[in-house]
Amino acid sequence: MKKRLFLALCTSLFILTAVGQDFRGVIVNAKQRPLKGMKVWKKNTTESVKTDEMGVFSFSGLKPTDTLVVSISKKEEAVIPIGKMSQASLKIEKKFFILFDGQKDEKREYTKILRASYNSNVLTREQIQKLSANNIYDLFKGGAIPGVTVNGDKITIRGGSSFDLDNEPLFVVDGTLYESSSEVDGVVSINDIDKVEIQKDGAAYGMKGANGVIVITTIKK
Repeated sequence: MKKRLFLALCTSLFILTAVGQDFRGVIVNAKQRPLKGMKVWKKNTTESVKTDEMGVFSFSGLKPTDTLVVSISKKEEAVIPIGKMSQASLKIEKKFFILFDGQKDEKREYTKILRASYNSNVLTREQIQKLSANNIYDLFKGGAIPGVTVNGDKITIRGGSSFDLDNEPLFVVDGTLYESSSEVDGVVSINDIDKVEIQKDGAAYGMKGANGVIVITTIKK
């Protein structure tokens, strides 16, 4: 009986660990007014949410080792290690933020965002993580890279030499060539992408690169 109870307890703990914990937060300004539309994402992933009208956001399945990041500006962000927290409020001040975990207030400084020089034809790992992308098509929606458009399951690069607008560019994933975005979407996970580079002139790839080239580099494991 004791052995059965022990096994049941171990199974319950395993399930809780696998599922993770829920987290609920609220973001307000210095006057305690809710901040709507603030972007919050789980660090090192593409999983993100935005605060609602009441400044509330939530995540599920988090681990104590996870970290949430709040985009404050183009130069600063608020970093929140989850630990044992299941809820928290953030008050956004001009030069710092105050984190209340339900027991105590803690004043914290913003983290400076260090960026490499911007290249409009490249999506870096950092930029990809901040996009709410679930697949290859989501990466290019909303003008993430100027001149690249998505129409259904087709991706096109403005400036390609073909007169047939249905023709997609050539995709190169870690040196392997693919002729359609649907092929790429089937073999590449967004979480594995390190960099995306757009080459409008695909002459180096001959006729296959007539509509441009999208070069995808994945994280080396």
